[in-house]
Amino acid sequence: MFGSPYFELKGRVAVVLGGPEGVPAAVCRLLAGQGARIAVVGPDEAALADLVDELRWGGSEAVGIVSCGTDAASMDAVRSSVLDELGSPELLFVLPCPLGGAGGWQRTVDSGLTATFQALQAFVPGMAEAGAGAVVTLAPNGADPATNAVGGGVTALTQHYARLVAGAGVRANVVSWTPRDATVDDAAYAALYLASDAAARMTATTLDVAGTLMRL
Repeated sequence: MFGSPYFELKGRVAVVLGGPEGVPAAVCRLLAGQGARIAVVGPDEAALADLVDELRWGGSEAVGIVSCGTDAASMDAVRSSVLDELGSPELLFVLPCPLGGAGGWQRTVDSGLTATFQALQAFVPGMAEAGAGAVVTLAPNGADPATNAVGGGVTALTQHYARLVAGAGVRANVVSWTPRDATVDDAAYAALYLASDAAARMTATTLDVAGTLMRL
């Protein structure tokens, strides 16, 4: 399926926020296979370096940027680093993994919803100004209220931005993911599809990835 020209991303700059493991790492590997130039962003410097080395070993152009990205200043610094090292981003994957309630309500919301908001604030205006771009966010579903609040908030926020930039050539879509029912590859393939030209007419859409179970 990904051999289709609709999935060709050669030379496009992609920013992947969320760290070097799980869904973000799987997305980076898929992007590398499609020829994208990748900036992967996360808080763990050593793990970032390992993933970047892997991507480069496979022939991809990739950089790692160390940041938690939960405040405007740090996300603006991330955007500046991407511009300096790779150029203007055309693809944005906002895939933070909230703490599943383990860090308390505020920390879970900050690590998921607030991080997503800061990323959209930092990157979407530049895409709209350039007249092109695709954004994919990850909305988690979990057993705790904080994670579910993050998922609902990310979905609503993404749809808001999709409407805001619909006339500027920028699309924004959501992957709704239930980790206990789906593998990271399920979510990663859905994210790549939404970012690709195969989904060129899709925006403000949510793909619900729930493995073999339907989430009610």
